[in-house]
Amino acid sequence: MSDGPGTRTVIFLKGCPLHCPWCANPESQDRRPQIGIFPSRCVECRACVRECPECVVVPAKQGGFASSNCTQCGKCIAVCHSDARQWMGEEMSADEVVQLIKKDMVFYRRSFGGVTFSGGEPLIHPEFLKEMIQGCQNLGIHTAIETCGYFSWESARDTIREVDLVMFDIKHMHDDKHRSLTGGSNKRILENARSIDDLDVPMVIRIPIIPTINDSQENISATAKFVHHHLPNALGIEILPYHKLGLSKYNALGLTYQLNHIKPPEDAHMQVLRELIATEGVTCITADSGYDVEANKPRLKIVG
Repeated sequence: MSDGPGTRTVIFLKGCPLHCPWCANPESQDRRPQIGIFPSRCVECRACVRECPECVVVPAKQGGFASSNCTQCGKCIAVCHSDARQWMGEEMSADEVVQLIKKDMVFYRRSFGGVTFSGGEPLIHPEFLKEMIQGCQNLGIHTAIETCGYFSWESARDTIREVDLVMFDIKHMHDDKHRSLTGGSNKRILENARSIDDLDVPMVIRIPIIPTINDSQENISATAKFVHHHLPNALGIEILPYHKLGLSKYNALGLTYQLNHIKPPEDAHMQVLRELIATEGVTCITADSGYDVEANKPRLKIVG
């Protein structure tokens, strides 16, 4: 299922209260637009150097900036014709986003796809998110959100009621470990999962599988038990194998990637975890599972 059923447009909203070291979208942690530097694209024309009013820019191949005094004016981006400098994030109205999504409607019909709002954490922008969801649903577009679960329930409740599908991450069941990994407690996350379940909004629980960090059978079993006993309406659990596809973004932002020593989980280990989830009485959703948008019910493959 990944970002949701069928062919989908994914809209990333910037800003996240957690800081997971395996995050594939580091540009979405900060609420503000950021300048990304891509040295391999730089042709060293020095147009950016000539345009910078603060005289702090150097060609991307030389690092991008000679000092930290950049005012983020974006003039260097405007004159970079090789895309070695790019804005990572832009300000748009809800209607502008909906009109952008509307262009992809032809791809949704046959695949029962739609739009997925991701991040960052989309539910820290509840009113803006609700406006986009309603705009899409007025066009008959299926809507989904991907959430880390760390948000204010009072602020987000009405928005969640509007959405067609919630994909809800549970990264670790041990609160102390969750704090040390992500910077936030899992207590609010687990409570929000229960609250969504009470609303009877279709929800898939997802676990990113990070070897040596949260992939123990103990943690996966504990998560499955929580889902079985406290989230009776959940569609099931989808486990997502760790990857390094976001590494280039860390480099572009000048950030240090902390998990270079971690390798993706082996297929055999992923299969063991899927079977473990099934033994706890929970549906395990696989990549080739789907969701019948017209019937508003899952088309899921059950492991075990």
